[in-house]
Amino acid sequence: MKPVYYYIIGVLVLIGLASCSSGRKAAQDKLAVSSEWKAGESVVARANIRFEHSKGKNSSVGGGLKMKRNDVVQLNLTYILGIQIGTLELTPDSVLIVSKATRQYAVFDYSELSELLGREISFNDLQSIFWGEADRFDVKGVQWKYGSFSSLQDGRRLPEELSMKFSKGSDSLGLLMSMSNYRLEQNEVVRTNINTSNYTRLTVDQVLKMITLLLEG
Repeated sequence: MKPVYYYIIGVLVLIGLASCSSGRKAAQDKLAVSSEWKAGESVVARANIRFEHSKGKNSSVGGGLKMKRNDVVQLNLTYILGIQIGTLELTPDSVLIVSKATRQYAVFDYSELSELLGREISFNDLQSIFWGEADRFDVKGVQWKYGSFSSLQDGRRLPEELSMKFSKGSDSLGLLMSMSNYRLEQNEVVRTNINTSNYTRLTVDQVLKMITLLLEG
């Protein structure tokens, strides 16, 4: 199995690219008015993520999604027997990537993340994708769309399937994320706390190298 941070970084890269459409500002202005969710509301769901590479290097991992509106989006990845292997956590201040399998982590603020991806990006951009509020588009080698949606008992909808694809020349990297068993969560969504004495922090250069390797297959 490829080290878990490759999967987590893969999620981040594709979501980061997908969030940067040419119409992002207009979409965000619309979201500020039309969102059905109140700050502090929380939902949880099961998740499954499949990576598909044009060179045939496909992989799948399971996981769980926890979200608290305007506060945190937490995607925990699991492998065999439900063992948690890593976390991608988005907050208004930073992005946290944790590989429990290799005891490594990386933390970026949004200016660093924007520089890393080569495009301006914010927490609201990323949050809107997970809450089902981003616009489908196909621009600059990035294709992004929702599949089906799931409805809660109160009628509000959340994405059941979302897919992203990044193409560079004849190569492409795709991600298919499937969510199920959505429910409103009454308990607090607890942010990840890293014991830095037991984990090694990845540098920006190390993450850049991983992104390059990931996109090249």
